[in-house]
Amino acid sequence: MQVHETQANKKFNVLFIGADDLRMNIGTYGDKLAVTPNIDALAAQGVVFTKAYVQFASCNASRASMLTGMYPNSINVFRLNTHFRNTAPDVVTLPQHFKNNGYHTESIGKVYHNYANITDDKSWSVPARLAQESHFTDYVLTSSIKADNKKGLATESAEYEGDLYVDDQITAEAIKTIKRLKTKNKPFFLGVGFMKPHSPYTAPKKYWDLYQRAQMNALGLTDKTDKVAEFNWFNFKEIRGFTDVPDKGPVSKTTAQRLRHGYYAATSYLDDNVGRLIKSLKDNDLYDNTIIVFWSDHGYHLGENGHWTKATVRELDTRVPLIFRIPGQEPFVSNSITEYIDIYPTLVELASLPAADNLDGRSFTKLFTEANYKHRVAALSQTARPWPSNKPIKHMAYTIRSEEYRYTRWINTKSEKIIAEELYHTEVDPLERHNIIKSINEETLLELRKLMDVKLKRSH
Repeated sequence: MQVHETQANKKFNVLFIGADDLRMNIGTYGDKLAVTPNIDALAAQGVVFTKAYVQFASCNASRASMLTGMYPNSINVFRLNTHFRNTAPDVVTLPQHFKNNGYHTESIGKVYHNYANITDDKSWSVPARLAQESHFTDYVLTSSIKADNKKGLATESAEYEGDLYVDDQITAEAIKTIKRLKTKNKPFFLGVGFMKPHSPYTAPKKYWDLYQRAQMNALGLTDKTDKVAEFNWFNFKEIRGFTDVPDKGPVSKTTAQRLRHGYYAATSYLDDNVGRLIKSLKDNDLYDNTIIVFWSDHGYHLGENGHWTKATVRELDTRVPLIFRIPGQEPFVSNSITEYIDIYPTLVELASLPAADNLDGRSFTKLFTEANYKHRVAALSQTARPWPSNKPIKHMAYTIRSEEYRYTRWINTKSEKIIAEELYHTEVDPLERHNIIKSINEETLLELRKLMDVKLKRSH
């Protein structure tokens, strides 16, 4: 394998591209329905991580964790409206570290959370743009918006001219910015966070036309699994709040297929915007000197296991796409387990910057020279209950994903006692429908429990 060589006197630019609520439904990860030619092309020239995991399967906590390189427990960010500067005011973020070491840093779109004014002036050389746009007003057609409702329709297929969706505007602004940054006499870190495929599943009609709705089926069974801790489930209000989705009860097959159709259309729309950014790099002769990182803040359920959206500690919600394209690096696929908190120290090392202090994450650059290197034994993720809510957290779930298994522990936050355990052989049961906690051999269970104890100790 040809090895990427970092030169101390040469500073790569960084294009940091984020997707919102994107699970593994990309062609390069084996989804045969997904039409994602641009992300697939990026993957063909990059390092593709097949076992990358977020630390909290919800937008704000995941982004705060990734961008600080710290576990949610370390920065005390769990809720949608908690600003990490209030709970960990002195933390140095990923873009802030680049800024402090001679980079020009900019942010366009949803890089930090687009809620409760969660942005960060310390991270950016100039004010963030399009950072607080709402998902739930992102419509083109007036017929999609219902009077006296906080939300409109869950899906929209629109024909229009101009930059009307927020992601249109983000892309247009990012392309202008790349052209301007070409003239700067210092390297740049540009964060571009797209809004899609987050609900509502709105996208130009041409992306809907790429798919046949009859093919829009779940990845597996859509009934609620048994022998699973009841805490793992909650009322997915994000979807229930749309005017064309029932407030309670099952989602009909017709509605479910329409929602999946919209999710895939929004994913292809995202893919096209990613392609336009990469083309802009090439048009401005920046591609050969720019590290591109493509990431998603967490995974997603589309009706599998009787659940929609995110915020569980299951494979569909915690496992995410991650692609690094590094100039001079031969493409390959890594099956090594990585955590999203590792992105920060990895980029710092690739850019030949001084190491950042007090990070929970650790660099996986060794993977770029040793493809079979095992970076982590397990990845740690967590979630909180009740959810969604701003009420005090009563229960916290911690989960570790090893090479074969997922072991989950539910804890009463007041008494700190374990109240439930789950164990899945995820490699043979990818939807994690069969909790084998009572049937697994004692030696394997003991090993996983000890591994959990070690991970938890490091995360506090």
